[in-house]
Amino acid sequence: MTLVRALVEEVARAGREPEAFLRAVGLEPSSLADPDARLPFSRYDFAQKLALDWTGDAALGLHMGERASLSAFNIIGFLSAHCSTLRQAFFVLSRYRRLLFDVETPALEEDGGCATLKCSFTYGPGPSDRMGAEFTMVAAVQIGRMCLGGMGSPLEVEFEHSAPAYLDEYRRVLGAPVRFDSDATRLRFDRSLLDAPLLHANPKLFSLLASEAERKLAGLSGAPLSARVRAIVLAEVEGGRAHRCTMEQVAKSLALSERSLRRRLRDEGASYATVVEDAIADVARQLLRDGGISIQRVADQLGFSEASAFHRAFKRWTGMTPQQFREGGVVEPRPVD
Repeated sequence: MTLVRALVEEVARAGREPEAFLRAVGLEPSSLADPDARLPFSRYDFAQKLALDWTGDAALGLHMGERASLSAFNIIGFLSAHCSTLRQAFFVLSRYRRLLFDVETPALEEDGGCATLKCSFTYGPGPSDRMGAEFTMVAAVQIGRMCLGGMGSPLEVEFEHSAPAYLDEYRRVLGAPVRFDSDATRLRFDRSLLDAPLLHANPKLFSLLASEAERKLAGLSGAPLSARVRAIVLAEVEGGRAHRCTMEQVAKSLALSERSLRRRLRDEGASYATVVEDAIADVARQLLRDGGISIQRVADQLGFSEASAFHRAFKRWTGMTPQQFREGGVVEPRPVD
């Protein structure tokens, strides 16, 4: 619904009546009051097409991205702002994307001195797909500039759609070479920016927001109990409270007895130990990607009494040592028991 709200703002900016626009889309104005409300893509797609028509702005996607604020991306926007680095922000985008939109996982690729954010917009041909790609790429650049205090222009931007008539607007807004008719939508930028510190980094606030994002994510589509356990564990570990990940504490958070928690997880084909271990392994990989944190500090945050114990656990999870992973090793898939 936050994306619908952004469309409504553009319609109002064009001098059209927001309430009439919403009703034409089939929504009541009161629906904007719940930022977590969701609607089928077909309805949102119709809203985009209607906004293009009502505003008369063919480059609406570019202009929406140019004016985008963190609130347009719901909790993902605020989480990203308080990350320590852009690398962590891309992790946030990947993990929590479903809180904003059901799309394919964006991919971050690194090659030499270049980093590439790759996105897919595969809902079908039409102006709304082009608008969505424009909005996403431009908003990513604008928010990057905001968080870094001016990241400059990207190295290059690619789009899957053909070049539109308003080509000059791409150059003005993005300030970078733009290619069309590509096999994917990509944003290329200087790789060194990935590990540059963000202006508004706030680990404590990030931890609080991540806990809420995990809760929201677990609540989507009737998430199983194992996902709810994982959400609690992730929030505690990321907040430096790994000692609170005992079965007793987590069961209490879920208003269950330990016996009921164990039985219901078993019914889902899971166990408490494996859910916790997988969650801690994910946090470990995220922290190790941040080159500014020592392996000893990572071990401390994850609740290991000694770095050697963390080394053994990480080797068991991934088949490599923390240092090998940090140096760019590829994690092999874990065998299924």
